[in-house]
Amino acid sequence: MKFLISFCRVLVGVLFIISGMIKANDPLGFSYKMEEYFTVFKLTEQISDTTYVMRDLTEEEVQAVLAGTSKIKPTDYTGNLIDLTAEGVENEFMYTQEQQINQSSKEKDHWFNNFCDFMHDHALELSVFTSTIEIVLGMLLLAGYYVSLTSILLFLMILFFGFLTFYSAWFNKVTDCGCFGDALKLTPWQSFWKDVILGIFILPVVFFAKRIDGREFNMTEKVVTAASIVLGFAASVLIFKWALPGIIIAVFLGIRVAFHYLLKNEKLRNLVFTITGTAITLWFTVYCFNHLPVKDYRPWAIGNSVPQKMIGEPEFANIYMIYKNTASGEVKEYLAVKNTDGKPVNDFSWMTEEFLAQNEFVNQRKEIVKPYVEAPIHDFSLDNPETGESYAEEFIFKEGYKFMLVAYDLNKTNTKVQPAVNAFAAACEKENILFIGATASGDKLENFRHEHQNAFPYYTNDATSLKTIIRSNPGLVMMKDTVVVGMWHHNDFPTFEKVKSEKMK
Repeated sequence: MKFLISFCRVLVGVLFIISGMIKANDPLGFSYKMEEYFTVFKLTEQISDTTYVMRDLTEEEVQAVLAGTSKIKPTDYTGNLIDLTAEGVENEFMYTQEQQINQSSKEKDHWFNNFCDFMHDHALELSVFTSTIEIVLGMLLLAGYYVSLTSILLFLMILFFGFLTFYSAWFNKVTDCGCFGDALKLTPWQSFWKDVILGIFILPVVFFAKRIDGREFNMTEKVVTAASIVLGFAASVLIFKWALPGIIIAVFLGIRVAFHYLLKNEKLRNLVFTITGTAITLWFTVYCFNHLPVKDYRPWAIGNSVPQKMIGEPEFANIYMIYKNTASGEVKEYLAVKNTDGKPVNDFSWMTEEFLAQNEFVNQRKEIVKPYVEAPIHDFSLDNPETGESYAEEFIFKEGYKFMLVAYDLNKTNTKVQPAVNAFAAACEKENILFIGATASGDKLENFRHEHQNAFPYYTNDATSLKTIIRSNPGLVMMKDTVVVGMWHHNDFPTFEKVKSEKMK
């Protein structure tokens, strides 16, 4: 029992800290996922909209109208009724107003939708709170402090997230749960079963919380500490390719050991440890928000080749041809294309002239071996706001250094940095280096450029795509040929001279 409790404690605590660290590393990105949840979870109702569409009468309908056997009252193209007794009426073009009922949905006037709107507007604060509480609860569980309360709160969080992921999976609301951000993509069903397993592992801790005593740093606590550090480093490096969560776990547990010997008062020790861990977590989260994620898992990360990230993984499938024997009526499948490790092998040896004479084709069936994987960068575009022409390919493949200022929403963009932006763009022009802007606010663009004296061209793109490129509004992206070589938050906007001396070597 002691081993089981310790094992569950280490597993759940480490996983919550890593999950929280990945969210804290990209609080803005997690807030976007929160906004998506609070949008799709709104209650809706079906409404019917009746419209009338004018259509030509068929020849049969015209004959029936003229014979007086039809209930249709024909009109001319202006909608006026046609006098069927008038001379030459049989030569008139006849129309009718046909009723159409369209079904659509609208948001209900419900308190839950008002709650979703409120949470949507405060998604960033909720993102910071969620990542902080995950890390702090995982930290307290590993330290053995406030175990009864900590384990219950962890169980309730698992229960809540389990409900969200089940709802998303069952109704196909959100395709990516966001549990581990861009570091590890999980479908809602995968995330739901992850929560089920976590819920099972947390139960022994909930029921036997009194058996965990962090007041004494005995052999059990030493083993838990060592196992947590080892598992934390292993999971961080091997699964998430990022050592920092493992380092944070080691730091937290190192502080726990230090406080055990330095602070003899149990209540004071627990309180100071909790406050210290919370302060470290909040500092890290705020730092990542005010600058850029420490670890960038997105496809536009520094060092990535953009064209390579625009290539998806093709679908691998076995193809079966279905034929019916004309004499016996037997329907049978025949393997025509076998796909193993992306290497399709055609085999139509069974399709002889005799076979075709005795069988007729019915259908074909595809058995997917490996599903198609969408390219990480699949929605990037740069459209000229005046002509509508695409500039994306020309920009990506233009040789040499180039810069793109990403401001997905001009209504929310930081304007204090605009003088620095203009100075940077002017320096680029002198050096014959390309500098462009990208935004989703095409309707606000001309007024914004005029107000801030932006002499460089802007192109339009989808807001979601631009949010993925850089977590800053605006943010600066630097490329050399097709590779991303630099990124700056607007709080860290550089001078051209600094970039030239540090990056253009």
